Amino acid sequence: MKNVEFHEGLPSDIHTLSNALIVIDDLMSELSSEFSFMSELSNTKLTKLFTKGGHHRNLSIIFIVQNIFHNGKEMRDISLNAHYLFLFKNPRDRSQIMHLGRQLYPSQTKFFREVYEDATSKPFSYLLIDLKPYTDDSL
Repeated sequence: MKNVEFHEGLPSDIHTLSNALIVIDDLMSELSSEFSFMSELSNTKLTKLFTKGGHHRNLSIIFIVQNIFHNGKEMRDISLNAHYLFLFKNPRDRSQIMHLGRQLYPSQTKFFREVYEDATSKPFSYLLIDLKPYTDDSL
């Protein structure tokens, strides 16, 4: 495919990219590991993509993680600046979904759980959560 590049870790020129789709997969642990191949500078660059770069430079960023509450210095900032969450079924740890439900809908956790279970009832189905600032709260 034209104009598609693959990198291990973050590319060194990530701070200059614009008008691009960036897919970041399997870097969750590296963000929190002191023995990571990613430097502190790379971690900061990744966080800045979510906090400043995305909308200022017309970037769409897909960050694939297996743990939505992974402990990491940068993970909370990245998570708080995500516009969309795609939640797939994970029968191994439903407590993460319930914790997210308590954050999003403190007085409607049962409703959130039911919506999640319904949306993920078929194999490979998911629940899409729209966290954009202008999204109607009733959705």
